Amino acid sequence: MQEVAPGTYRLGSKQHNFYLVAEGGKATVIDAGCSKEIGKLDAALAALNMARSDVEVILLTHAHADHIGFAAEAADGGTAVKAHVDEAPIARGEARGHAVQVGDLPLWRPPVWGFLFALLKAGVRTAPRVKSIETFDDGERLDIPGHPRVIHTPGHTPGHAVFYLEGPKTVFTGDGLVTMNVLGGRKGPQMLPPLFHTDEDLARRSLVHLESLDTKYVLPGHGSPWRGQAADAVRAIPT
Repeated sequence: MQEVAPGTYRLGSKQHNFYLVAEGGKATVIDAGCSKEIGKLDAALAALNMARSDVEVILLTHAHADHIGFAAEAADGGTAVKAHVDEAPIARGEARGHAVQVGDLPLWRPPVWGFLFALLKAGVRTAPRVKSIETFDDGERLDIPGHPRVIHTPGHTPGHAVFYLEGPKTVFTGDGLVTMNVLGGRKGPQMLPPLFHTDEDLARRSLVHLESLDTKYVLPGHGSPWRGQAADAVRAIPT
């Protein structure tokens, strides 16, 4: 567990991130990692003298397997899980989402095997279905710890969303903007390789929604935190 912004903790692995926002003895979880990682959440909560019952909600940036992993288990235990209204049918298993097949990956590159091994070890097979998922929409400010504002950023998936915390000036960018190439290569602000996006052009256009945010901390779904303005991170993305 790493505190990456005031009251915000980074969990997961070297390959992927999910986050815990603690406020007033309650918590919001941003994304749900992989299916075997709920123990990491429990350990982080215990370190903060909290328990899973103190988690008010799990917010999903999107419904890919490495972001929705333990959401179904948490929902079965009574924790609310929310996703954008356009992503909810995918999270429930009512609609088919975009999925990369192993054979689509450049398997001749050694870092790809490290990425695959880490995800398999953490429990990624197929994305679990969360039948009881609740929804939010673009522009909503949620009355939960951190009081995040929802910003719809489609392209990676139809209902991909980022969450902005005005107080600590923090944005959680999911897979819309990351700081490492999961298939190996450069680090720093970038988009995931094209094969990971439902609509790469739309995903790139959605980056404009980050440029107006006043940020100190940009927290991606993959890679290290970025310190500074989100607009600078967007400008640093290769074209």
